Amino acid sequence: MTPTFPEGTETGQINVAILIGSELLHRGLETVLRQLPMVNLMVNDDTCDVLITTDPLSRTRDKDVKTILLLDEAQVAAPAFTLSSAFDGYLIQEEITANHLRDAIHRVVAGELAIPDRLARVLLTRASGPPSAAEAPQHRPPVSLTARERVTLSLLADGLSNRQIARRLSISEHGAKRLVASVLLKLDSPNRTAAVVTAIKARLIEYA
Repeated sequence: MTPTFPEGTETGQINVAILIGSELLHRGLETVLRQLPMVNLMVNDDTCDVLITTDPLSRTRDKDVKTILLLDEAQVAAPAFTLSSAFDGYLIQEEITANHLRDAIHRVVAGELAIPDRLARVLLTRASGPPSAAEAPQHRPPVSLTARERVTLSLLADGLSNRQIARRLSISEHGAKRLVASVLLKLDSPNRTAAVVTAIKARLIEYA
């Protein structure tokens, strides 16, 4: 798949730092990042725009720093895995390419959630299945969405960006951002994919 980038993020230098324990993975990631002309590789993660890490418990000191978590296959396959509001994007270690890195960096800088298609499908497929024993006793209060918010939720499930939602609804991009934020708030979700997962579990939308 050829990545598409949010408007306004195709050019310009982005300071990227790496916080990874594995020296082999660290060096491999450095090699790939050096292929990206818009990346300025930083040694100090305190002054970066984007931090790439394998530590699911890591926290950036600056709230303006966007954080991308690298997952391995075991984490992706774990039934208990969920998205966290602590991270702005995710990548699967075994599938990393220069294009995937470039796309993820651009998206988190633009304020969007970066998530591999395969991981999104895994989460959505789990959400569309029968609830587990642990989930069964939990009952969310009914969610009331306006007609426009329901359409927005459906477009989120289709993977559309704020700009694409704005065009589809014939509204401004700022208006689309407000609609998306309202949907995420009502579904008590930290990001788009989590909102879609929650909506599927609540039977607000279906996932085939």
